[in-house]
Amino acid sequence: MPGRPSPSPSRIPRTGAGRTAPGSRPPRRGASPAARPSGAPGTYSPSRGPGRYGSRRPSGQNQNQPASRRPRPVRRHRSRRAMGSFLFTFLITMALLLPCSLGVGFYLRGKLPAETGEDAPSSSVSTAAGVVSSDRDTQPQGTSPAVDLTGLNSAQAILLERGGSTLGEQNADDSIYPASLTKMMTVLLAAENFPDLDAPVTLTDDLFAPLWSANASMAGFQPGETVTVRDLLYGAMLPSGAECCAAIARELDGDEAAFADRMNRRAEELGMTATHFTNATGLQDENHVTTVRDMARLLDAALDNDTFREVFTARRYSTRPTDLHPDGITVYSSAFSLLEDADLGSMTLLGGKTGFTDEAGLCLATLVEGGGKEYILVMAGAPGQSHTDTAHARDAATVCRRLSDALQG
Repeated sequence: MPGRPSPSPSRIPRTGAGRTAPGSRPPRRGASPAARPSGAPGTYSPSRGPGRYGSRRPSGQNQNQPASRRPRPVRRHRSRRAMGSFLFTFLITMALLLPCSLGVGFYLRGKLPAETGEDAPSSSVSTAAGVVSSDRDTQPQGTSPAVDLTGLNSAQAILLERGGSTLGEQNADDSIYPASLTKMMTVLLAAENFPDLDAPVTLTDDLFAPLWSANASMAGFQPGETVTVRDLLYGAMLPSGAECCAAIARELDGDEAAFADRMNRRAEELGMTATHFTNATGLQDENHVTTVRDMARLLDAALDNDTFREVFTARRYSTRPTDLHPDGITVYSSAFSLLEDADLGSMTLLGGKTGFTDEAGLCLATLVEGGGKEYILVMAGAPGQSHTDTAHARDAATVCRRLSDALQG
């Protein structure tokens, strides 16, 4: 049905300036005075029912309603703007939260269970490549390969990558007598506690008698001789001089028993749970015990000390002149002498310490390098005598060649 024509602007009665009479409406701006028929596009007609978007979005306005009561059109771009704001906020939130979530995840993966107080499961697996332990001191994924330590002359042995990853072991937790491997702890304590390595120390006469009676190895200093602390460190490590260790113990703590207490406190700090020291030299005592695992842990920590590393890796050293040795004494590393001609494959010997007593057998601790990494090998219990047999040297060469092959393969 055709709609009622809109009144002409000239016929709109005015009741006041800028007002229209009740029931009338002003013409739309730019629109023709002729009204569109009801139901035409652009008008609102109840008979048409809701449009595509329902009655909330009419296709037009009812021309018969007053302007103040006409529904206001809802623009589509408002909903699009709201959706865009939501998406933008969502993306920003995810960009901020995702890195944090990943960081927390990697942190927990790397720290648990060690830093939560929980003990990681411990087990050992015997494979063709030797015995590989899976506790916290063992080889994590992606490090150096496992190495076979079976078939050695040494009854106990352990090989680890610097930092604690165990690559192979054989009876590594058996209780052993450490013999002169003890002197690694003595030198470490001296390096950590003497403020001046060039300070003078006099070796008194009473230090020597018990050492001579025990047939201890000596560096060559004489009773009453005054040397430096530095001379004592090299004398204790390279030729395994017992008189140097006794002098260090007395100079630091007054007597060897008090120094042994210091040694045990330091061993506890390093996690050497199966170790107990009674003297500074390693002379036989049934209560002076350790394991090759603890000795490897000691050496790994001691090498972080610059002074210890300098002494441990030296091939030879000349002491300062004294009144009893005007030209000084030149001492040589027993470990380098032992392995000088050994076939180590692609590995390079960086340093070492030998040890022997009848009860301990032949012992050896070495530091080798290959493929840009450093490795520690500690062995004990090899048969033989210190000056005539080299079973521990042959074992070291065998393990180094196996390690070399494993790294290349």
